[in-house]
Amino acid sequence: MSEHTTPQKNTSGKRTTITMNEDLKRWISAEEQADISKTIQERLKDKKPKGKCEVCRVHPAKSVCIKCGNSVCSSCYFTMVGLCQECLSKDTIEKWKNKKIDWKKILEVDWVD
Repeated sequence: MSEHTTPQKNTSGKRTTITMNEDLKRWISAEEQADISKTIQERLKDKKPKGKCEVCRVHPAKSVCIKCGNSVCSSCYFTMVGLCQECLSKDTIEKWKNKKIDWKKILEVDWVD
């Protein structure tokens, strides 16, 4: 099991070292994710998509971005991450849009695009 050391200052002013193992790091990460999830749910619980998309201003809004809270259409919303086009980096959007996935190989079935 790998360990991470964290310097700590004790009451006498000398530095001591506390080790944090990987299990503890995963637990802390899971706790932080749960807090983030609760925050997102609270922020968006009463928010429903309404009107036109706040990104393209053309199509009717179908979803609400979990980061900015904007009502967005399906073209401007990335369902997998729950974010709108404005909240994702341009590099990430281009990478995902241009990525050609070989579904035949992944799913082991004939796939028609």
